[in-house]
Amino acid sequence: MSKNIKFMGANYNNVPGVELPLQTSGTAIFYDVSDTTRAAADVAQGKYFYTSQGVRTQGTSSGGGTSKNVQIASGVGRVNANTYTAVSGQTLTVAKTGKYEVYWCGYRSSTSGTSGSQLYIDDAAYGSANTTFNSTYTNCQNVHLSNVSLTKDEVIVVRARSRSSSYYMYVFNLTIIEV
Repeated sequence: MSKNIKFMGANYNNVPGVELPLQTSGTAIFYDVSDTTRAAADVAQGKYFYTSQGVRTQGTSSGGGTSKNVQIASGVGRVNANTYTAVSGQTLTVAKTGKYEVYWCGYRSSTSGTSGSQLYIDDAAYGSANTTFNSTYTNCQNVHLSNVSLTKDEVIVVRARSRSSSYYMYVFNLTIIEV
């Protein structure tokens, strides 16, 4: 979800997150998760997610009975390479064979050129075309793939590319939901 914000007297529209410098080195990225609708019972036991209030919460679903398998890689990763590269923190090992809806979100740090992301299953690109984002820095593009057949222990990962090594492609919240 994106918000319109005012920072140091300037207005910014559709901001999905803010990247701030840490006291030592590096940066931390904070995202608006106010549109989250998952509850602890929707997420696999031992896995973590963030509520709409931003509270880190552990899932309670056992995955048995009629419960559907839900897995979330809630980290944020970024790539600054113009070839498809695995995005740190955006990898899942499938816990249960089945059909899934697959989601992730991505945005780029450049307003020109092409950047994109694509799903890989056991190191093979899934689908015939990559997803390209031609939006501005502040617009997160949600990616949704329907009816994806996944097998237990398959490794799925989002790979991304940026316009060049001077720019970034950000990817977060890789999620699979059994259908």
